[in-house]
Amino acid sequence: MNFIFENFLTRENLLSCEDKFEDSRKRFQVSPMVNVICRTVGQAELQTHDSKNVIIPVGVNGAIEQWAKGEEFGGTSLFDFINDSYLEKLRDGTAILLIDFSLEGYQESWLFSWFHSECERLLIPPQAIVYVTGNMLVDRHYEEWANSRSIFNRIKCLPYALFEEHVKTLSMMQTNIESVDEHIEYKKNNQVWAFNCPQKRARYHRHEFFDKMSVSGVLERGLCSFPARDHYILGEKHDQDWMHYMNRIHTDYSLKTFVSVVSEPQYYDKELTTFTSEKVFKPIACYHPFIVLGGKGELEIMKSRGYKTFSDYFDESYDKLDDTKRMDAIIETLKYIDSIEDKVSWFESMRPVLEHNYNQLTENSSKPDVAHIELRQYCKDYFYE
Repeated sequence: MNFIFENFLTRENLLSCEDKFEDSRKRFQVSPMVNVICRTVGQAELQTHDSKNVIIPVGVNGAIEQWAKGEEFGGTSLFDFINDSYLEKLRDGTAILLIDFSLEGYQESWLFSWFHSECERLLIPPQAIVYVTGNMLVDRHYEEWANSRSIFNRIKCLPYALFEEHVKTLSMMQTNIESVDEHIEYKKNNQVWAFNCPQKRARYHRHEFFDKMSVSGVLERGLCSFPARDHYILGEKHDQDWMHYMNRIHTDYSLKTFVSVVSEPQYYDKELTTFTSEKVFKPIACYHPFIVLGGKGELEIMKSRGYKTFSDYFDESYDKLDDTKRMDAIIETLKYIDSIEDKVSWFESMRPVLEHNYNQLTENSSKPDVAHIELRQYCKDYFYE
């Protein structure tokens, strides 16, 4: 794959935009996906401005209305920062614009219409747009949207689990749990809680889940944090920036508990997303079982990536329930786990799944992601290569 940049040193595009968020991040940044691809030998080449059949990568972050429509930044569209040379290439079919939102999984009901209206306004064929996102349902939602409107010239929507490789890299850099045996040894000789559930940023579903844990009595059975309610794990204060927590593997939380409750950023069905973030891969890197407080179907997504889940050891029917029932089902599962008398033996019985998942994380992170392969094939087809 051939990538082109306005700044080859930083791998950035749309440099004419000077918009920044309050924390000084630029509105348009390096594409996380392209960074990963460029680290893989033989997967990418960097091209000059006069090259043909190139990918123009743009990394975006924050809220969709900020990076797309420029709300809070004067209302200038992302597409208005595309330089004339790039526009010409996009119009004549010799370039693809890759908009990379893989750091987040948000979805907005107006986004697909906006993409198509911007392409129409600027005479860009929709097929020249590749939209990469952490929303693992985006391709399904887009297909339904386009089918319902009889749209045949379509953008390419590409779900991408960026954080899988990221977490594996982190686990190799940090002191980590090296085996299931380490868990067993610790859990036999120390006080251990039923579960852990670290939650940092206040979101509505996290408030709701915290209240349900409190009312049901399971809150006191786990290591739980939620700064919005002044609740911390073992007195730990959440006084670091978000990067600190995103890049930390919770080794102690895993050793001191029997299961991890992964609290994803999105939960409700109306959010139209299932975001597979770094949070679900961290327990895997620690040989730990997990329950996902997130979008419907995340366990099925993990299975599609080769992972095994834990239906033989506790009820996972929550993954298929709608958002009005999913949370209560998770609470009941936590009650069941807390009621197990010999939790160490129960944990040890999960060894085959825990070891499989750790090995799957290692394997998946050592080869091109399925999204990389799909992008490469899409480019070949688009450019008739």
